[in-house]
Amino acid sequence: MPYIQNSSKDIKTPLARARNHGSAKGGTHHWWMQRVTAIALVPLTIFMLGCLSCLTTGNQMQLIEWIQNPFIAILVSLFVITSFYHAALGMQVVIEDYIHCKASKITLLLAVHFSLIVTGFICLFSILKINFG
Repeated sequence: MPYIQNSSKDIKTPLARARNHGSAKGGTHHWWMQRVTAIALVPLTIFMLGCLSCLTTGNQMQLIEWIQNPFIAILVSLFVITSFYHAALGMQVVIEDYIHCKASKITLLLAVHFSLIVTGFICLFSILKINFG
């Protein structure tokens, strides 16, 4: 197919016009992070579900004593960080794929990322507050 320029002022080559438009290995990191966080969430979720079944029969003091264990606090913190990061990555993909209005897309991405970051920090702050009073 012969090369056709859009206007006489357009001196960019086809390669220059194609840069930053489409696949240029920019999504590889995002894809890998989704897979890594998904794999990390498997044992963490099993741990959390196992603990949840034990904690539903107790009271608030038992929960506080449980989370004051440093090993448990680290695992719960890892679960919070990993799950919120995984959620942010997933929501970003959904918004980028299905929201076509640029203003709505940017607004939603900012709102989702901000809300997940704030909620994650609140969870981590709560764990730290319980452990260090």
